[in-house]
Amino acid sequence: MKNTRSTVSEKKRPFNFNAANLLGSFFPSKPPLSEQYILDAARNSTGLQDWGSDSFLEGMRMLLDSSLKEARLHYFGRTSLQKGCIRSVKDRLRLEKAFTDNPDIKNTPIEKPVFILGLPRTGTTLLQNLFFQDDRFRHLHYWEQVAIGPQPTQDNIKDNYIIDSCSAFVDNLKKIAPEFFVAHDIRPRGPEECNGLMERNFSSIIYIMFRNIPTYTEWFQKRDMTSTYEYHRYQLQFLGYHFKGKRWILKAPVHLLYLKYLFKVYPDAQILHLHRDPLKAIPSITSLVAISRGIHSDHVNETETAEQLLGLMSHNVNQSITYREANPSGQILDISFSDLVNNTVLTVNKIYNWLGVDFTTEAETAMSGWLEKSKLKLEGKPHQYSLEQFGLDEARIRDSFARYYERYTDYL
Repeated sequence: MKNTRSTVSEKKRPFNFNAANLLGSFFPSKPPLSEQYILDAARNSTGLQDWGSDSFLEGMRMLLDSSLKEARLHYFGRTSLQKGCIRSVKDRLRLEKAFTDNPDIKNTPIEKPVFILGLPRTGTTLLQNLFFQDDRFRHLHYWEQVAIGPQPTQDNIKDNYIIDSCSAFVDNLKKIAPEFFVAHDIRPRGPEECNGLMERNFSSIIYIMFRNIPTYTEWFQKRDMTSTYEYHRYQLQFLGYHFKGKRWILKAPVHLLYLKYLFKVYPDAQILHLHRDPLKAIPSITSLVAISRGIHSDHVNETETAEQLLGLMSHNVNQSITYREANPSGQILDISFSDLVNNTVLTVNKIYNWLGVDFTTEAETAMSGWLEKSKLKLEGKPHQYSLEQFGLDEARIRDSFARYYERYTDYL
């Protein structure tokens, strides 16, 4: 097989970024990535001691150990991981204090949350953004899953210091890796996936997307995710305390792997399962992951990344099929990517009817307006990739997703 580095590794990085990595490689000591350092740094920074359950510690240990042994992080990559781990523990500490200060938060109802899921690059982001135009729902904003700050209210949900910090981070990332934003846009005030919530229990696929960590990946796929989904719900209670009565719209492709635990914690959840031919989805997500890993390491092999993603995604899909075959449910609606893209308003109308929500003229107008703006924004900025680039071929993908093709052929 061809042994190539990621496209992103070959991109020209800003001088300051390259200089910092070069100088960092000569430092006698590297940014510490020990469990004790992470915990002490979070406690010292916040002045708090109680992070609630210890359920996150196993995942943190696995992540740190796998990253140190396998990820080959450069200085920026190592610093980024350290800061991210500290931030997650700080968020746990702050969240626990919020619940201690106001025990009534635990009474916040989470009723009939809507989860959007599917293979990555199947239209889940498109559907989430369409829902985002309807303020009758409660949406998870990018800034809310980045850091626990002020408890969201109607007054501060679009203007607070966390948003300012996120904006600065996004602006800096655009300078470091502009190609990332061709594949995946980030807006601090826009909607985002649940991955950040799951990071706070150190059980998140985002770690795998950003780093080559096979040991953590294997652990993650077999992990009992009950505590992670319980902590997911715990965070929604905090975030939704001042928005009672609004249904949550949530999204993350990884929920495919964990339907068992999702329904265990959210028994009245409604699932929107999007479908697209894996021949289109797999090279697209592989390209995005190669770009993401290339921000944190100079050693990203596209072929290796593709092999890992093919195994991970086919495993996730097969697990979801096994669950759905054993647990037929009227709480899951299957949606074709093609229908969503080619007949957007009609498809969304059907989704609203299934959810039991009135598809108002206001919602339709807002969604249509957003669609027009997004089309203009994307013109001339295609996300380019190919099967051959990653050492993949059609037969391999069809074989890996044989059960998926058989079960969902009408949606592909």
